[in-house]
Amino acid sequence: MKQYPSIQIASNIPVSDKAHELSLKAPGLAKSADPGQFIHIRLSTGSDHPLLRRPFSINDIRGDRVSVLYEVKGSGTELLSKMTPRDTLDIIGPLGKGFDIDPGKRHHLLVAGGMGIAPMGFLGRRLKSLKLKHELLYGCRSSSELIPPDIKMCRLSSDDGSCGKKGLVTSLLPGRLEDCQDPVVYACGPWPMLKAVARICRDKKTPCQVSLESFMACGVGACQGCVVRDSDGGYLSVCDKGPVFDSRRIDWDQDCVI
Repeated sequence: MKQYPSIQIASNIPVSDKAHELSLKAPGLAKSADPGQFIHIRLSTGSDHPLLRRPFSINDIRGDRVSVLYEVKGSGTELLSKMTPRDTLDIIGPLGKGFDIDPGKRHHLLVAGGMGIAPMGFLGRRLKSLKLKHELLYGCRSSSELIPPDIKMCRLSSDDGSCGKKGLVTSLLPGRLEDCQDPVVYACGPWPMLKAVARICRDKKTPCQVSLESFMACGVGACQGCVVRDSDGGYLSVCDKGPVFDSRRIDWDQDCVI
């Protein structure tokens, strides 16, 4: 982890009706990050800007460019969407525990719901570089919210049927687990989706890693503002013990934390 007080924006463009891709000139970050990790962004110290940093999963790394995906849904992301390559950002990262890739597995299934697509581009690129067989199952509400994935083998679903199969992305998973030999699952998305994926993988006796989303203040486990209950009755801070966890470690009966 390192603080970069003045990272130059390379581009900041819309990729769907609600989402943007932010690309940063960050060679230091690019060299040290792993799939599943995140960065903590502060827009400004000005009084008109949000006080706390915002966490964003690393979406991809190409050369010295680090990109993140974000949905415009509050004052912080609204301000971020208006920033241009003339602007700089104060960034801490890379943070958290990323995905644990097992090269011994024969088939790697990535499952993303909505903005859960964010860490999958980087993960897919890493799997490709390792020459590991992988595919993406990606669900969104409608084609207007589809963020074009950069993974060749992809199966789509949408709530309204405007792209891919009509229904939830979790409906695609059981069949793929049946067809794939020795699979492992990596998932990111809303809590109900992750809960369903964890249950399906438990029943199929398939290892599963989930990337949790949570409100974060410090990003390093000090404030305990992002804790979730684990399956043993204890608590885990999403920012430093995760955001990626073995799905068996999470108590899925707790109230939604995302």
